[in-house]
Amino acid sequence: MPTSPATEIAADKAILIKEAAVATGVSARKINRLIDDAVLPRSVWVKVDGRRALRAYAVPMVSFGASDGAKLSKSMRLEAMRMIGKFAKANWRRLRDEPEHAKVLRLESGCVIIDLGETVSAAMVGLNKWSDALHRIVVDPEVRGGLPVVRGTRISVYEIADALSSDGLDVTLDDFPALSRDDVEAAVFYAKAHPRTGRRRGGSNFRRLVSEEAADLTDAA
Repeated sequence: MPTSPATEIAADKAILIKEAAVATGVSARKINRLIDDAVLPRSVWVKVDGRRALRAYAVPMVSFGASDGAKLSKSMRLEAMRMIGKFAKANWRRLRDEPEHAKVLRLESGCVIIDLGETVSAAMVGLNKWSDALHRIVVDPEVRGGLPVVRGTRISVYEIADALSSDGLDVTLDDFPALSRDDVEAAVFYAKAHPRTGRRRGGSNFRRLVSEEAADLTDAA
């Protein structure tokens, strides 16, 4: 059966480090460093099949900890991170629906006021993009040998990413008329989080063959 994670990401859902990196724009190396240095508390990260993962509500903590938080003293940085985690967990549903809601969040310490909202809001936007990618991308052992493909097609995310990289968006959409711009964005997002292993197979002619095969299957249905 194909795997199709729920569209909505729950606060406690495990997000792999590479997935969190794509959602936040923070490198996986930096995220792992935040874990190793105990800037991220032990309670917010877990292991999934031997790989590190973060609770979804901790992803905004990553964004702040790797950007503005790095400019603070360690004690203030930890206080800010705890505040972000608590706020994200308590307001999760609203933050998913309205990432701008995070802009009310700030840390006051004496005469110092630190804005926490911008990075939290940006992280929630990134998580929403990841949620959309999970909705659009399907992994089915019986389709293309289990390659991640756009739902309803046989077009893999790696073919789309290769096409976009070499030919640009307009040509990619011409080569794959079954895809929308949102499909292309979701596919590239997914491909970054789950890099391909093995030999690359691509090229414009091959992409057209895949697209034609997908169209034939759709017509037959």
